[in-house]
Amino acid sequence: MGLDFAGKTSIITAITKRFGFEEQISKLAPTRRIARDTFKFLGLEFSRLDFGGQRIYRKDYLKHPEKFLSGIDLIFYVIDAQDFDRYIESIDYLEEVLLFFKEYQEDVIVAILFHKFDPQLIDDVEINKRILTLKQALTRYSNHFDIFFFETTIFDIKSVMDAFSSGLSMLFEKMEMVSNLFAEISKNYNAILISLFDSKGITLGEFYRPHLQLIQKLKIYEIYLDLQKRIISESRTLYEFSDKFENGERFSGVIEVLKFGNLEFYLLFIIEEDQKDLEKTVTLLDKIESAKPQMENLILQIIQ
Repeated sequence: MGLDFAGKTSIITAITKRFGFEEQISKLAPTRRIARDTFKFLGLEFSRLDFGGQRIYRKDYLKHPEKFLSGIDLIFYVIDAQDFDRYIESIDYLEEVLLFFKEYQEDVIVAILFHKFDPQLIDDVEINKRILTLKQALTRYSNHFDIFFFETTIFDIKSVMDAFSSGLSMLFEKMEMVSNLFAEISKNYNAILISLFDSKGITLGEFYRPHLQLIQKLKIYEIYLDLQKRIISESRTLYEFSDKFENGERFSGVIEVLKFGNLEFYLLFIIEEDQKDLEKTVTLLDKIESAKPQMENLILQIIQ
């Protein structure tokens, strides 16, 4: 949900396509009323509603909220971070939506996306200050709802996928166990990244080395997308690779497909290369096999 031109349909398109969505986004027309579709995650089918944000539709939703908003488990509320002039209008709309959930005691998780937060704006003092002010104002609703904030942009598909994945993970209590396990495993491997995601790119759990720079994360995600394409196109279940960051630091990794019936998951493991002893790096990558039984057991717990 959100105002018109906030980027809601672009987000759904990016999540659905993941690869080569840019041209399709450039041709999108404003959503009329509500666009509905379904998708599967962990073997369960979800209904997804894209609420058109034009004023005429918003008035209708709010006039008959029990018709449009009842039964919602998770809401992604999208705010155009660059459109300062509509901040108040956007927050007013959000507050009316939350008022319905509060009055009808609907148990809903609220993910607020400050969208169009493009890479060049990350260090922009003015926009960061404005967003922080909005976050502080909206925390007053945290007594009634689980509220989470994200900065997203389609120019960094990882930011969009992270927000979507995090929102869905809140509906599955056991998913936090995956990231906790990765944090423990990382201590023995000097890991840069350990990630588990499904065939649609939705993350079940993830660990990044602390203080990893944004440019390094973007490099890793570029590889992450490329590996998914290769595994699909080449029908492989295992892929090893080596690369380097702009500062010259080299890293190695492996991505492996884990299958559970009709469900497929990808386990991505990236470590810093020991350039003085490359054999040590190879040995560490081989040891990831010892962590697989724990990972497979966790997946079974989540999907059962």
